[in-house]
Amino acid sequence: MIPTTTQVLAFFNLFTGIMLSLSLVLFIGGFIGYLVRLGTWPTYREEAVEVMKWGVSILFTLVLILAVQQFLLRHLMVAVTIGALLIISAVIWVLLADSGDKSENRAVGNRRP
Repeated sequence: MIPTTTQVLAFFNLFTGIMLSLSLVLFIGGFIGYLVRLGTWPTYREEAVEVMKWGVSILFTLVLILAVQQFLLRHLMVAVTIGALLIISAVIWVLLADSGDKSENRAVGNRRP
């Protein structure tokens, strides 16, 4: 059985749950580490701040992935059309760039010393 597009897009719900859990664990763990190390020497509080930064970064990435998923679920035909146009444009650009290189090589090879 071949999964439909909406089933594939809904599969990202699994990843969002994992990423949400990971971001919360990292941020809360870094915050607890920051609080526990108050008044100690050396404090190593910079490492706790770095862990909290990773948690916030993962949460930001999660928001972006969810926004793309929701856009694709609601506007699938528009997204497919835009994707097809981008792929066609890239193929045409590669073909034109390749043909331009060959004509330049021929012009250089025909020069007389």
